[in-house]
Amino acid sequence: MEIPSQELLAYYAAGKPLVCELDANPYLCEFWPQEELTKYNVEYEVPLYAPGYFGFATSGGGEMFAFSPSGAVVCLPFIGMEPAAAFPVAPSWASFECMLRNAL
Repeated sequence: MEIPSQELLAYYAAGKPLVCELDANPYLCEFWPQEELTKYNVEYEVPLYAPGYFGFATSGGGEMFAFSPSGAVVCLPFIGMEPAAAFPVAPSWASFECMLRNAL
């Protein structure tokens, strides 16, 4: 499983905060460790329940931030995970990154 966004990898490489407030619901983003991204996607069975999606963070409250097949950033519930349950957060990584605030 390949990480779908070079922008996400650049975010990690720049040493930016991995726990941030967010300007949109669910208001908190806790990035998964970069070296664990593929492992977490496999363990959460993202390819099975939400094919084409790739998770990279949690809201800390039962939701996963993920890239959709179109490249948009969405939230998927860990329980009941399926593409129909995804709710949009940002149309792109660049838009999502602009929503990150106040490192925690």
